[in-house]
Amino acid sequence: MRTQPYPTTSSQPATTSQPAIPARPAPALHLLHGLWIASCPSCGFQLATARSQQRCERRSARRLCPACHQDGS
Repeated sequence: MRTQPYPTTSSQPATTSQPAIPARPAPALHLLHGLWIASCPSCGFQLATARSQQRCERRSARRLCPACHQDGS
């Protein structure tokens, strides 16, 4: 008969070998005449515009700068 309880979680953390995704720098946000503008912090290319800051942040997070990343990396 078993005297110890069965383990419900593993004591060792799960290790996965996924390739590291390089972190992109956060876009620079500017408020000009009531419009939020997100631009690339490296070259200044305009990535997105919106009336609210949150929407501008979401739109620019999905967009990769075409001027800095021309080779697709």
